[in-house]
Amino acid sequence: RGQIRAVMSPHGAASKAWHGLHPMLRAGLTSGTIMAGGDLLCQTIQMQYQPAVAGTAENEKVEKPKKCEERSAPASTSGAHWMSAAVREKLGLADYDLVRTARFFGVGLTLHGPFFNKTLGILEKVVGPATTVQAAAKKVALGHFFLFPSYTALFYGWLAVFEGKGLEGGMQKFTNTWWDIFVTGSAFWPAANMVNFMYCPPMYRVLYLNVAGLYWNAFLSYQNVRATAMEAIIKQE
Repeated sequence: RGQIRAVMSPHGAASKAWHGLHPMLRAGLTSGTIMAGGDLLCQTIQMQYQPAVAGTAENEKVEKPKKCEERSAPASTSGAHWMSAAVREKLGLADYDLVRTARFFGVGLTLHGPFFNKTLGILEKVVGPATTVQAAAKKVALGHFFLFPSYTALFYGWLAVFEGKGLEGGMQKFTNTWWDIFVTGSAFWPAANMVNFMYCPPMYRVLYLNVAGLYWNAFLSYQNVRATAMEAIIKQE
């Protein structure tokens, strides 16, 4: 126990190694982990609301949720069973699309963390510390009208590249979902960001965004799935 405490303590080896990483990498790893968690939360909710599929005649025509190994993956990842079916089953992840979750981790690592690590720093320089409600409100307004829409557009483009659909596919998804995202985000993020700018030290603001955004990332994951379903319906027509 003493050794574990020594490693995990604020002055332990793990803590020193973590804080020794470049701030951009720390932000990316934090964002990737929490965005992956948001996608797993989304998949959990989706499975909870799917019709029951086990054992009844009336449900025989309902397609069962596909297990991870049955789901399609882009050419770059198909066939790469990086976690065995037995391990997924033991961890309770057999019905989860872990390739999809890995894509969200990739978006967090390469986009969300670096993007907000950089842009929040720019806001801090432009507006200065949020020592008053007026300064915090100015940061919130700038962030909501400039960072929020630009990040959302980049998010869909980035995710589409990971899905093998290219930027055009990402912009199509953004076009299909941007209004719902903007309306929901306008109700959620201004209040969340007021707390962030007024009470969080700059070094912890990306972490706060990620924690506050756990359910937001689940919402984005849902919107991405909905947009994919809409694309499939359009193609069938």
